[in-house]
Amino acid sequence: MTADSTWLVVGANGFLGSNAAAFLQGTVDVVGTVRSRSPLPGFSSIATCDITDSSSVDSVIRAIQPDVVLNTAAIASHELCEREPELAHQANVVGPRNLASTTAAVGARFIHISTDAVFDGARGNYNETDTPSPFSSYGQSKLAGELAVLEENPAALIARTNFFGWSPTGSRSILEFFVNSLTRGELVSGYNDYIVSSIYAQDLIQILWDLNEVKASGVFHCVAGNALSKFDFGVAVADQFGLDSGLIQSSSSPAGTDGISRLRDLSLDTTKASQLLGRVLPTQEAGLQHAFSDRSELRNQILS
Repeated sequence: MTADSTWLVVGANGFLGSNAAAFLQGTVDVVGTVRSRSPLPGFSSIATCDITDSSSVDSVIRAIQPDVVLNTAAIASHELCEREPELAHQANVVGPRNLASTTAAVGARFIHISTDAVFDGARGNYNETDTPSPFSSYGQSKLAGELAVLEENPAALIARTNFFGWSPTGSRSILEFFVNSLTRGELVSGYNDYIVSSIYAQDLIQILWDLNEVKASGVFHCVAGNALSKFDFGVAVADQFGLDSGLIQSSSSPAGTDGISRLRDLSLDTTKASQLLGRVLPTQEAGLQHAFSDRSELRNQILS
């Protein structure tokens, strides 16, 4: 991709959308879409688009003529998806289907963000050939979204992931939870039985960029190269940021307000992506080092 290429980031005002803009700015022309127009840092322009409306998607994409469409929009709250499954279906299935259909029609590359929650977490270290078994309405809707995307656009890249980093609000990610709480000297719980392979958001966008450069298609696990419990992640945050890990209490995961247990191992195997890219994907500890080093500059970019 060159500076005259255009990336369209769907969900521009979200956590991953804002991180994508910070990463891509100065490399390609970055255009964003949101439901309600407002200026956002890192984007050359912002368009309004309702991804659940096929005509809205079609008109916006055909007007912008992007080379790549990155869909970061989703309803990611497990609780909200349980309460309002139809809303989850519209955002996580109908919207991606519309985007996949139009990108296929205009010949644009399509990158769709999915989740590790398409698995039930009974054993962990899942690879792309393992049969999905979602444990929640959120996971079910995201899996249905994957299938809809591939049906409409078989050349699409689907990235199953779980990520942390710096968000526009300063309080959206597990990294910010630990940094903010420990900085205030608060006691916090760290779940020792909820395991993920969460990747730093900027490292994730780099992987998506690299996979796009080699025209990767299909499902890829784009996460950190190692797995940590929430407790171990919190200790790693404290160590990297010079905070007191003694404030983190090891505990078992309670059921959420939706009644769904959080006790599970949702770690993903990254062998497929690593072999295609010719490198091991960064660990969570390496991601924390990256997050620490660009904390001030990146947060200024996202929040400015």
